[in-house]
Amino acid sequence: MELLKIICILLILVSLGQAEDIIFFADDHYKSLSDILLNASATNPALSPGDNVLRISIANQGRIEELIPISSSDSPDDILQEQREEMKSSVAMEIRAALQSTGPIQVTSDPQHIALLPAGESGELEFNISIDRRASGWYDLPLRVDYVRQVDVSVSDGEAFPLHQPSNQSLNLRIYSFGDKDDLRIAGVRSHLYPGGEEALIIAVENIGEDIVPNCSASLMAASPFQVKSADHPIGDLSPGEMATASFLVGVDGDASQEEYQLGLGLRSEKMDLVVPFELSLKGSGRLLSHGAILFIALLALLALLAIILRRQNILYGRKRRIKRL
Repeated sequence: MELLKIICILLILVSLGQAEDIIFFADDHYKSLSDILLNASATNPALSPGDNVLRISIANQGRIEELIPISSSDSPDDILQEQREEMKSSVAMEIRAALQSTGPIQVTSDPQHIALLPAGESGELEFNISIDRRASGWYDLPLRVDYVRQVDVSVSDGEAFPLHQPSNQSLNLRIYSFGDKDDLRIAGVRSHLYPGGEEALIIAVENIGEDIVPNCSASLMAASPFQVKSADHPIGDLSPGEMATASFLVGVDGDASQEEYQLGLGLRSEKMDLVVPFELSLKGSGRLLSHGAILFIALLALLALLAIILRRQNILYGRKRRIKRL
């Protein structure tokens, strides 16, 4: 009967394309069907030439597809423990991430390490990089990620014996260097964004070049805790020395911390496609007062003023009565 179960499991795995990864212990009670899928993205993809710190978010998007019972002929405690241990098959362990230099971008940091990355969670990596002064545009940076995964586990007398297997993934990061030759720059940023709020972010763009920039449009590049809720903003033609503004509706997560964040303004025209980075700090709270609160305070102030006037009138009336008596 157990052999029949194993054959059925193998048939399922063949249909899912996972049969080459399956390993069985002789005394298995459970077999988990799972995968580990790592994904990485730069949280500050737009950088200036020179020395920079590139921050990378790496996430484990794997999951356990199914937990299949195989045998129940053993200690109930061991069977239950093996069920729990099999759930670790989607955890990436002993992660070693190495960012590789490419073209005008040199990586000056050693590989970074993360001990554990369960499915559905993410970690942060930081690499020191140096960008050549002449670099301008988008560049791809290869990220090699080596890790260890649990492919099976056996439990005997309350002790777990996991079987680990090394694995790796090759990822790719895209970063932008805006160089020293861009004709457009950010002249100013107006923001009242705060955690849990939703406000307009207004950015002033200036043409500092010598030629007209035709048919220009702007888009806002932002990662968590920001959510951009506006489409691209058309700017039109920008003559040399001319300025224009782009407005975007932006929401902020309620648990966002009060710190400086880096965002990017994407600018596209018939002659260029660039991203200009800028920093943005969140306010400590939302609007100081709502319209209702302002009206309420104004009413209180008016009532206080009336009370003062009436009090003074009563005092004057009292004085007049005393004078008449005299």
